[in-house]
Amino acid sequence: METNEKITEFCKVLRPFLPSGSENYVAEFLIDKVVHFTVTKERKTKYGDYFQPHKGKPHLISINGNLNKYAFLITTLHEMAHLTAFEKYRNSINPHGQEWKKEFQLIFKPILDLNILPIDITLAISNYLKNIKASSCGDDALYRVLKRYDKTQGLLVEHLEFGEKFKLKDQIFVKGKKLRKRFECKVHNSHQIFRVLGVAEVERVKDEE
Repeated sequence: METNEKITEFCKVLRPFLPSGSENYVAEFLIDKVVHFTVTKERKTKYGDYFQPHKGKPHLISINGNLNKYAFLITTLHEMAHLTAFEKYRNSINPHGQEWKKEFQLIFKPILDLNILPIDITLAISNYLKNIKASSCGDDALYRVLKRYDKTQGLLVEHLEFGEKFKLKDQIFVKGKKLRKRFECKVHNSHQIFRVLGVAEVERVKDEE
């Protein structure tokens, strides 16, 4: 099959997951770099991941299939930037250091140039790219904008009352006082304290549980 045919076929596979107009850019990259790309079930601890070539296996990228189209795109570009950073620097850099951040900015620019994203997403991602966090969840403004496009709106820590219990990453917490963007939360039946983002999506836990 010719490269153009491969891209066309791959675009059909990607189209249900990506914003319209972005699938060709992503397909061209993944085919050019020979990437084994998979869409997975929801993973609580991560949205996507990248694995470098190993023992004859190609680059591997997997993305959670439950993400809305804009979160799916951003996560895919995030992992694509890990790939190009690996090609340039191998394992000599920090995973989310300055080199990776530069790669992410370069990877994202063509998408912004296409003007295919909603204005709120464009503004939020433009601000995010000026001060990139390791995860889009780490940027409060971007995370909030992305959540607008979820099919269902989940329960956030900031929605809970002080002292309410909630489950996050298979651990039960008790909501405490507000700091800035985070809440001081205690692990249930423990003295451990964690600072949890107010926009973290959680599951309410009733007292009898």
